[in-house]
Amino acid sequence: MEFKQVYIPGLAHCSYVIGGRHECIVVDPARDIQQYLDIAASFNLPITSIIETHLHADFISGHMELANRTGATIYITKQAHAAYDHHGLDDGETITIDTLQIKMIDTPGHTPDCAVYVVSDLERGPIPALAFTGDTLLIGDAGRPDLFPDKKYELAADLYGSLRKVETIGDQVEVYPAHGAGSLCGKSLSSKLSSTIGTERLYNQALLIHPRDAFINSFLEGMPEAPDHFSRCSEINRRGPALLSALQQPVGYNPFEFLQLVEAGHLVVDTRDQLPFTAAHIPGAYGLSLKGNYATFSGWVLPPDLPLLLVLEDTEDLSRALRGLRSVGLDNVAGYLEGGMESWAASGLKTARMESISVMELKERLESGELVLVDTRLKSEYDEEHIPQAVHAPAPDLRYRYREWLEGKPVAFICNTGSRSLLAASLMLNLSGRKDVINVIGGTSAWVNAGYPTVKGGE
Repeated sequence: MEFKQVYIPGLAHCSYVIGGRHECIVVDPARDIQQYLDIAASFNLPITSIIETHLHADFISGHMELANRTGATIYITKQAHAAYDHHGLDDGETITIDTLQIKMIDTPGHTPDCAVYVVSDLERGPIPALAFTGDTLLIGDAGRPDLFPDKKYELAADLYGSLRKVETIGDQVEVYPAHGAGSLCGKSLSSKLSSTIGTERLYNQALLIHPRDAFINSFLEGMPEAPDHFSRCSEINRRGPALLSALQQPVGYNPFEFLQLVEAGHLVVDTRDQLPFTAAHIPGAYGLSLKGNYATFSGWVLPPDLPLLLVLEDTEDLSRALRGLRSVGLDNVAGYLEGGMESWAASGLKTARMESISVMELKERLESGELVLVDTRLKSEYDEEHIPQAVHAPAPDLRYRYREWLEGKPVAFICNTGSRSLLAASLMLNLSGRKDVINVIGGTSAWVNAGYPTVKGGE
């Protein structure tokens, strides 16, 4: 049996290529499919099958893209009600693909259509060897059941029952999930990307919380914020995403053409790092640095109905920027600024800027009562440790919480390193009309490294 795990940072997404003697299968592919074609070529095996463990909420799957390129059959539970050409599986149904025997188990909970695929390598014998557990069983956790708010209690109860099925698969069975630490599909994911059923039965709290009511209460409390694009991506994956070859290809625009599009309603996404953005950017631009969790936060805050324009540090960043946007269903990218901000500045067009300060200056100005500090990290991060004077507002929430700071002292934004605070500061700058908006470079990491005081929870 051939096997390869593919990990995508940022989205913390795990996908897989598994091969028998004559053909191979791709499990939960990303939209950028070249990596799977390359792996299959290294195995010297054709891709004949694609398995989807569920309708993914946090990214656009590559199932349609890969099927179009290879002619592979897509397998997914009938509970997904997929609207594209596929082989729908019943609960407990077994399929044999080459030398691999695969049993699909419906495991609703994270979503109504989650499933686990248990694989036996028939060259070794019929005993299950590994399981692709999707977002049902994660390493150290289980998939959050609150993505459908009107069904969250029902789904949490379903998840409890589904985990009872999974824990009986066999202690020797290797576990391969769809996500690792950093994903917002759970709250306590391990940085490990594989395990065994036996290990998870011993140490995974999701399998240890009983009775059912206690489990439900635990899994509906303290979940991380759910990004806006989760419901959108799930539906796109159910219908079947557009093929990348069918999408409009972005073109370069000179500064004056670019300005005309901005004035016509196009939205500017500036992918540069925090220092060049704060020095000079196009008025109204969103600060979404490629150095941060670009894909997730783009999907979270960018309106899906508006055409996008990109500002890049270098044109070599274009493919990476496009890949990130398309991975979360933002396909309407009209173009980019030719020559970047240097060409814009050389044209004499208006720019905007914001102040940047170090943590040393932040400490001095907090002590003198000169400013308000907003911590833009997730609540779990804030609760674990934060600067004493900081108030909490996750970066995407500035889209509506900016009203809380329309007047008064200058407002400074901080995260762990500066990317999320840059996004929050750009939102504040654009929406409030205030000019005294500040981004703290180095973030809480620099604050802690400097030995400055922090507190926990609501202190």
